[in-house]
This record gives sequence, structure tokens and C-alpha cells, in this order.
Amino acid sequence: MALDYDNLSALTKDKYIPLLVDNVFKTNILTHRLLRKSKAAASGNKVLQPLEYGKAAAKGFYSGYDVMDTSPTEVFTDAVYNWKQAYVTVSISGKEEAINSGPERVVDLLEAKIKNAEKSIKDLFGDQLYGVQGDSDAGFIGLKHIIASPSDSSAETAVGGKLGGISRMSTANSGYEWWRGNVATADSDVFNTLAGSGDNSIQREMREMYGKCSVGSDQPSLIITDQINFDCYEESLSGQKRFGPSSSALADAGFQALKYRGADVVVDDKCPAGEMFFLNEKYIGFRHHSKRNFAFEGFQKPVNQDARIAKILWLGALTVSNPSMLGRISGLAEAY
Repeated sequence: MALDYDNLSALTKDKYIPLLVDNVFKTNILTHRLLRKSKAAASGNKVLQPLEYGKAAAKGFYSGYDVMDTSPTEVFTDAVYNWKQAYVTVSISGKEEAINSGPERVVDLLEAKIKNAEKSIKDLFGDQLYGVQGDSDAGFIGLKHIIASPSDSSAETAVGGKLGGISRMSTANSGYEWWRGNVATADSDVFNTLAGSGDNSIQREMREMYGKCSVGSDQPSLIITDQINFDCYEESLSGQKRFGPSSSALADAGFQALKYRGADVVVDDKCPAGEMFFLNEKYIGFRHHSKRNFAFEGFQKPVNQDARIAKILWLGALTVSNPSMLGRISGLAEAY
């Protein structure tokens, strides 16, 4: 029988899109942890993210009729992020429609098309997460922009670049140094190969960054690195691997994890070589539009093509409420 595109759209929306979204969430550790916990944002021209940090109001001790400091204090209440749009298409050409005339052939064709769309979304989000792109680019902001280094020369990654509409410059009138992530560069002479970890150098670097990203009991929950440095850390444990309940949960989702002071240490194949990211997931996450969270738009026939095309649409932003609780180490091992 010929393709019935109304039924095909309904089948895709009801059966295949939920599977696609679930598989996208499981593609790498960051999409698994951040996209799965994405929250709907209020409609508007911008995505508003309430801050988890603010300059304290005037305060102090006093006695009797002492004069109190009542001068106003400028406090940011929201970081402001641009909405970002992402899409992937599912297309069936006129030729494919003609030669796939049986219902079994139609289902097989649709499954192949959905798997291809799934792979495209995985690559799109996975590559974007670790980029240097800022909020002025088409895609959502990347971790290298969020956790920027003072030595970065790029306008998008320099500390002076704005994050969430807030300057990170150190000038007294226009900048807020508290709105910066923590950046460190490991000794390249030590970390040029995995052999450099024999004196537990990897744990020293991790300990220092973990401390920078911690305030009391508020500590990193996720440490992400590449395979080489995951192996480097595992070797430094001298057989005393540290697993926990959250690591078991990650294993159920297909991810291998070790523990460092309660944080999950995981491999992400999209993580840049020689780098390690320390995230406190309370302060970073996705926000999405309620009507565009991998929404499916049914098959339609363009006027200038012999094809039927459907779209999967996403509208949202990666937002940060306190970058000072995030960190990045570069210069780690890039070879065994």
C-alpha cells in the first residue's frame, strides 16, 4: 500500500520520538545528566535564570543609637540568556516512497530514518557542550565559554566576555569577578603522558580544583574527563576503586564511573583531550520551552522538492546561576 503520511506522522510521534529522546539523553554523560533534568522556562524574549550568588546588603553590628549603613547595594537577581533553536529533519524522498510500498518496508524505512536523526542530534548536542561559543552564537553556550581562562584571547572565551548578560571584567564599575569559573593548567612536563601520574599528580590537581569549586558542604557532583585521564585517575587509586550508589545508577544507564570525594568521575568521549571539568549540577542546567522540547512536526511536502520532510525541534538554553562553583583543568595527559 502507499505511504499514509498522517498515520506515519502519528506513529513517529507516539512510538519513535519517545525512544529517540531517551536515547539522546543516554548518548554521553552531560546530556544524560543535564538534558534529562531540563526545566521548562517561562515564555519571553529571553531565558531568565535566577542567580545563586549575590552581593550582600549592608550589614554589621551596632550598639544603642549607632547609625546604620543604609546605602543601597546593587544586586543582580537574574542572568539573561538567549533562546537557542535546534532541529533535525526526517525526510523521505519520492523515490523512497515509490519503492517502499509494503507496510513492513515502510516501518523499516522509518526506523532507519529515525536512527539517523537520533545520531545527528547526539553529535549536535555533544559537540556543542564543550565548545567555546558564547551567547551571541547560534547554538547554546559551551563549557569553555562558561569556565573561561584569563589567558584566552578569543573574544568569546575571554574573562571579559559576558556570561548571562553579566560582565566578568575586574573593573570596579562594570565587572564582577565573582561571576567567573575556576581555571587551572596542569604542568605539561608532568602530564605529557600517563606515566607522569605515578606520584599521584592527577590527584593533586583534582584536589586543588575540587577545593576551588567547594564552599563548605556545597561541592562538585560531577567530574568529567577523557578516557586517558580517567585511566590516569583509576591507576592512581592503587586498586582501591571507589564506587557508590550514584555510580551504580550511572552504570545502569550505560556509563562507567569512579568516585572522588563523593563526586562521580566519568568519561565523556566528547570531552577535549587533556581536560577535566568539575561541575556542581545545582548551578548549571538546560531550560527548555514547553512547546519545543524535541517536539515533532509531521511530514509535509515542500513545493520545490519531490520529498516528504518532518522536523524535530528544540528551543531552550544552557544556563548557569553560579559559575564560581564550576572548574576546568587543562594540560593533563594526552597520551599513554
